[in-house]
Amino acid sequence: MDFKRRLTGLQAKMEEQGLDLVVYGGSPDLQYLTGANLEWRRGRDLLHPQDNVFVPRQGEPILTINNENHGQTQGTWIKDVRYAETAQPYGDLIKKIIMDLGVKTGRIAIGDFCWGSTSLEIAKACAGSRFRVGEGLLDQIRMIKEPEEVAKLKKSAEVTESVMTLIYPRIVEGLTQKNLQIMMEMMGRGLGATDTSFPPTGGYLKTGTIPSDDPFIYPKEAGLTKGTSIAFDFGLVVDGYCSDWGRSLYYGQPRSDILQAYQALQLAVVQAGDVVGSEITHLCDFYPYIEKALDKQGYGNFLRNRLKTGIIGHQIGVEVHEDPWLKPDATQLLVEGMVFCLEPKLWSKGEYYLRVEDMILISNGKAEFLTTSSRDHFQV
Repeated sequence: MDFKRRLTGLQAKMEEQGLDLVVYGGSPDLQYLTGANLEWRRGRDLLHPQDNVFVPRQGEPILTINNENHGQTQGTWIKDVRYAETAQPYGDLIKKIIMDLGVKTGRIAIGDFCWGSTSLEIAKACAGSRFRVGEGLLDQIRMIKEPEEVAKLKKSAEVTESVMTLIYPRIVEGLTQKNLQIMMEMMGRGLGATDTSFPPTGGYLKTGTIPSDDPFIYPKEAGLTKGTSIAFDFGLVVDGYCSDWGRSLYYGQPRSDILQAYQALQLAVVQAGDVVGSEITHLCDFYPYIEKALDKQGYGNFLRNRLKTGIIGHQIGVEVHEDPWLKPDATQLLVEGMVFCLEPKLWSKGEYYLRVEDMILISNGKAEFLTTSSRDHFQV
């Protein structure tokens, strides 16, 4: 991993915005900057107020870690790691760090994973400084994935798709959504994932249901019956990086219009990938392109049913949802090394709910699909 690129990129942003110090608590940004593997995904209550990285505008950062997390720093490149002792007030350690970094009264940014008690001690140590939120400073840097990151994202996608290969034969009459979700997570962990990117779903919608403004009214504890669409939204964390994947199945014999809807959705995604670099050059170009493709096939209204805002995807990396998103006001150019998820959905109220989600890398000015599951498998 190119941690030097990440640090110099952040420090350039600090110089641009006149920031003298940035502090991140146990968080995605701390993982990204330091390589330390703190357990931030499962809840902040599992972290400690002492788990922080202090980044000056010039020079190298200082990482502080609670002694209980001593083993989580093996992957870090940072030379100055200070372990917080229970007997020593953390405020005293912060004062020493501020002095060692040469930070005086100035402008300081604090990430939202920092504990309130930590923020107060920083404020005491930097009396007279101005403070601001530190979130978003790394967004543009994190948006460009390094080759090692792409490899991890590919691996995460491969494990996810391997799980689904095992899941498909187990989709049988009577299977509940709850048991399906449990099975997806447990199989993912069995194949090496350390976590899920988000709670997995396989959402049922029975054809012929009374139309509703909520597509997900099929009871979670009710068993699967024939004539039901299943929309998968599933991701795993492998080696610290996320996947986010989607396909749809139909349990039973689908009507021709439902089968054609899924084929149209898959075709629109493939065609969008084909024109990346020509007709699609910005993030905001994806939705209108897919909308136009589906309008040609008579399914545009079903896209608009679900995606009223025009948001059709997001970047992905150490977090499953990263900025910038694929939305109408996202004027960001597609650039080399960007990895994002494209996730259009078709929703015919009371009839079907279909989704496709692919992870896409921008490589050599073109789209490379990191997810490679069959686009033809639909009926089970």
